[in-house]
Amino acid sequence: MGRAWKVAAASAAAGTLLLALPGGTAASASGEPAVSSLPGPARVVSYLGYQVRVPASWPVYRLAADPSRCVLFNRHAVYLGRPGADQRCPVRAFGRTESLLIQPLGPLSDLPPGTTVQRGQAAAQPAPAVAALDAASHALPVALPAAGVQVTATYGANEALVRAILAGARLTSTRPAAGHPAAPSRHPTAPGRQQPAPRRQAAPIRQAAPTRQAAPRQRAAAATTLTGLRGTGLGFDACTAPTVATMTAWLNSPFRVAGTYLGGVNWACSYGNFTQSWVSQVAAQGWRFIPIWVGPQAPCSTIPGAVLINPAQAAAEGKSEAASAVSTAAGFGYGTGTPIYFDMEGYDNSNTSCKQAVLNFLSGWTQGLHAASYLSGVYSSAASGIADLASQYGTSYSSPDDIWIADWTGDPVLTDPYVPNADWASHQRLHQYYGGHAETWGGAGVNIDADVADGAVAGLSTAPKPPASFVLGQPDALAVAPGSSATLQLAVGTRANHKAGTVNWQVQAPSGLTVSPSSGSTPAPAGSQTTVSVTVTAGAGTASGRYDLPVTATRGGRPLAETFELVSVVPAGQTLPTAKPVVLYAADPSSRTTAQQIAAALALPAADVTGTFSTAWTDLTGGKDLLLAVGQAALNGLYYNPCGWSNPAGTGAGSTPFSYTGEPLRQPPGTNLFENSSGSGTAATSQLTADLAHYALAGTLPDEGTLPPGPTAPTMACLGSPTVPAR
Repeated sequence: MGRAWKVAAASAAAGTLLLALPGGTAASASGEPAVSSLPGPARVVSYLGYQVRVPASWPVYRLAADPSRCVLFNRHAVYLGRPGADQRCPVRAFGRTESLLIQPLGPLSDLPPGTTVQRGQAAAQPAPAVAALDAASHALPVALPAAGVQVTATYGANEALVRAILAGARLTSTRPAAGHPAAPSRHPTAPGRQQPAPRRQAAPIRQAAPTRQAAPRQRAAAATTLTGLRGTGLGFDACTAPTVATMTAWLNSPFRVAGTYLGGVNWACSYGNFTQSWVSQVAAQGWRFIPIWVGPQAPCSTIPGAVLINPAQAAAEGKSEAASAVSTAAGFGYGTGTPIYFDMEGYDNSNTSCKQAVLNFLSGWTQGLHAASYLSGVYSSAASGIADLASQYGTSYSSPDDIWIADWTGDPVLTDPYVPNADWASHQRLHQYYGGHAETWGGAGVNIDADVADGAVAGLSTAPKPPASFVLGQPDALAVAPGSSATLQLAVGTRANHKAGTVNWQVQAPSGLTVSPSSGSTPAPAGSQTTVSVTVTAGAGTASGRYDLPVTATRGGRPLAETFELVSVVPAGQTLPTAKPVVLYAADPSSRTTAQQIAAALALPAADVTGTFSTAWTDLTGGKDLLLAVGQAALNGLYYNPCGWSNPAGTGAGSTPFSYTGEPLRQPPGTNLFENSSGSGTAATSQLTADLAHYALAGTLPDEGTLPPGPTAPTMACLGSPTVPAR
């Protein structure tokens, strides 16, 4: 999204098996004729058991030899092989033209929605036969189990050329890729390798009448069904989905929301790694998604090659695009109630007829999504699409439920000068605040746009089920002076609706600490818990520092998730330094007390707790502290400053430069970012703050190693005080 990219054509990759002829008749490497009606010079391209004739000017890329190449459908090209696991794609690419991707066929359950499955021994596709997605996406996806390939053909202005290419396709072998259900038991073809043509073949293979089956665009049993949820904190969007491994590595990042392109006629990238199974795996990691559809653009758009809105049919086209987007979204597991964001790139809204066509189209988009029980979202430039939508807000116009503001200010805030604060004010905004750039987390790099979210996204409605039995520390952090002891309680129990049992547990104490008892077998009653007192003693010569004690447990020989006890060894009345300051900011007396109790248990310096708004503001603009907003008053103040408290920047009520994450971090997230540790009540706030601070200091999470409960969202309510004195 954002600005259009132009990609120059490159030469064909060396080593591709093809033969260019001056026209009329084409030949394969084996000398067999390829039936086709293409005009002009042509070349024959063979891959696995499939062969097509394409214009000689099209470059051919072998992706196995060039795994970082981005598959782009806004250029004439043939791509052979599976798209690389980590394609080096531009952040955004628009438009479609005549292009071809031929890759090994994987499980039929992971085919993109709308794919035509060609049964039998025929490769040629009759011109009218392949029409599943062409109207909405200018794409003709075909799966051929007999040849072991999956073909994605796209087109722009010359649909007839692409249909002629598919109509002239032929089989060079009837053996599919190895591992596919239709594959023979002997001599399988390795994915990504050329399938040799038959040595002798006097005439084309006698082909049985084909049967065609459209892969359902809305599968009844999607691997994962996502629902609409509120997304908060930082996110990113990229032109094609990173691998599952990259998404796992990026759990080390402050991002937890990811844009996922569903399709659309003006989306130039490929699905790549994006499948139903990708959605299932990544959603299970806790990621939430921004589903994106890139359909027709403004009539006055200057994007080269883009399909544009017909002003006379704008509203109807909007509804039609909504229907196509819903059908595709459902095929990937995005259920009713989830939002779909239309990507309307920037345009000249001083052109009144163009502006009106866009508004009519987006009204139809919203009406179409609502009719299908989906939420409507719109991404656009703040100065054009968003400003035009804001001009209609509160009228009879069918406004989207949520907006996604493209305004590259560099500040991850939800306010914007083009949108009145009262519009889309109830957690209904996303902001793309930083344009295309590369970031690396966990050793994995991706080209992204950066976003901040406080609006509708898609995700799993329930967290993974915890184990039946558990062991928890109460408290999970304590301070002990050298030569002294302290007591903690281990809560051992079994959750409701599970049978009672016996839990075997042990605490692993590092050198310098002793734990008594260090292990035991404790009955875990059904639906309740029992406690075991454990004494932790620090030797007189134990060095000051923080010691993380793992508590492991099993039941019936099966391991349970472990928890951790963080013991700070420090002389009475003293504190321990931190590698990076961990600041607990509270703006009301109750939260200040909570912050001080947690700081004492973790032996944090007294200066790491503050109740002063201007101090917290300075810490955040400096970017060197990991600051936790403890309690709703602190969260509201840092996010909106609804009370108009004085601050070093002199910013008035209703706006701050700050945004937040709600995930565990080890390092300060950077300038103007803080961690949200405000829970729904005092107890939840205390647990969340303790868990996040524990992780910041030790890199482990207590409470069975699970992520802490989700934080609350900020509101515009004026709570607390600009200065809360220490007690």
